[in-house]
Amino acid sequence: MGLGRLCWIATLLSAGVVSDSFIMASMAGNSDAAKAAASDDTNKGDEVPQLPDADPNANIPRIKLGETISFEEMGPVILNSDGSTRRIDNWDQLTEREKEVTWRRISKRNEERRKILLAKQQEAEEAAAAASKESGEKKDEL
Repeated sequence: MGLGRLCWIATLLSAGVVSDSFIMASMAGNSDAAKAAASDDTNKGDEVPQLPDADPNANIPRIKLGETISFEEMGPVILNSDGSTRRIDNWDQLTEREKEVTWRRISKRNEERRKILLAKQQEAEEAAAAASKESGEKKDEL
């Protein structure tokens, strides 16, 4: 019996869709017993199992299709020196004054890092163009 079938059986059992007797009969290959167990399961109630209600957590932001959202509530995006980005984990725990100071400092530092990264990118592109030009000249000589 494959793992996928076992997972499916476990799901059916935990959801209460089928009984243990149905599973045992179907695994044993006894189709008559499986049919009898299945009919017993269906006769237990005509009620269709339903999913539990969703957790009505008001802290979860909800948007509708086409709406825009503001990420300012999540705090500033920090530009790391390697070009990766991150956010402040405890932004929601900072005071308003701490948030203002943090926005100013991170904005200034991000601008400095962005300029450095752009300069590095431009240097790399120029070096690649020069290398490409040199390899093109060598091919012409051959």
